[in-house]
Amino acid sequence: MRASKSGRLSASKWRSFHKLHFSEHEIVDCLDERNVIGSGSSGKVYRVELSGGEVVVAVKKLNKTAKGGEDDSLNRDVFAAEVETLGTIRHKSIVRLWCCCSSGDCKLLVYEYMPNGSLADVLHSHCKGGVLLGWPERLRIGLDAAEGLSYLHHDCVPPIVHRDVKSSNLLLDADYGAKVADFGIAKIGQMTGTKSPEAMSGIAGSCGYIAPEYVYTLRVNEKSDIYSFGIVLLELVTGKQPTDLELGDKDMVKWVCTTLDQSGLETVIDPKLDLGFKEEISKVIHIGLLCTSPLPLNRPSMRKVVIMLQEVSGAVSISGPNASKRSKSSGKLSPYYVEDINSV
Repeated sequence: MRASKSGRLSASKWRSFHKLHFSEHEIVDCLDERNVIGSGSSGKVYRVELSGGEVVVAVKKLNKTAKGGEDDSLNRDVFAAEVETLGTIRHKSIVRLWCCCSSGDCKLLVYEYMPNGSLADVLHSHCKGGVLLGWPERLRIGLDAAEGLSYLHHDCVPPIVHRDVKSSNLLLDADYGAKVADFGIAKIGQMTGTKSPEAMSGIAGSCGYIAPEYVYTLRVNEKSDIYSFGIVLLELVTGKQPTDLELGDKDMVKWVCTTLDQSGLETVIDPKLDLGFKEEISKVIHIGLLCTSPLPLNRPSMRKVVIMLQEVSGAVSISGPNASKRSKSSGKLSPYYVEDINSV
């Protein structure tokens, strides 16, 4: 069975984007149900150990679908979007796509493994008794994500709009550094005369993170990402999900504004946070509200957001799990990654 499984993919289209420490063909035999660490509408994600356990990767296997059907078209779009974006970009705050495989109805995407899961997992899964993220770490996560999005919007030509920025798409590495992930509905924009990405149509975003103008325009551009990122900042401050029942009939932005007016800053801040950082937290709330301005034109660019967050973080020392490691980080992404200098 194993031989036939590997055999079916031996003549398949494997495509690598970096120098690797492992053979792509090792991956196939490790796609066991015991290794599943996540699943969604498009497929399953496996934690795969290779080279005798020295290498760990995350493998997304897209669901098999009826050829020619709507789901088949969607999966092909997801696969193409991931390869088109992650296969060509290099940034410390964007998850790495090591390689991919397309063979008939089998499509695999192989990423660097992020051992601490998503920001949503760590921030909201109270029942797991996981790591408590202090304010310096939350601020660092916000800055990491902002730098990744700024790279997509300002340093990629043409610009890339993620279209689904949310806490579950920000993955955390061993040192709790954040990386932007899941480019399944990302779009590479066409440059307009104003040198900004042209708005794109199509379903995009997740409940609670979608910019208000999308409801009546059904179009997205970089300002849509900025709105979604603003929600993530408010999520980091409040510890609440944008769909949290505690918000009542209000969205995250209205809840924050109303609570600030009626009850004050301390009522907005996650009670698990140290109020010694109240001044810095207040500044981040302000940045989050700027990003979620009802008028897209009033939202700052991601480049400006990075600068504002850097100014806040300059007054906050990094603490928490593996803080000393992070302060000495060389920028290398993982022990099993061999940097290809010529590809950066």
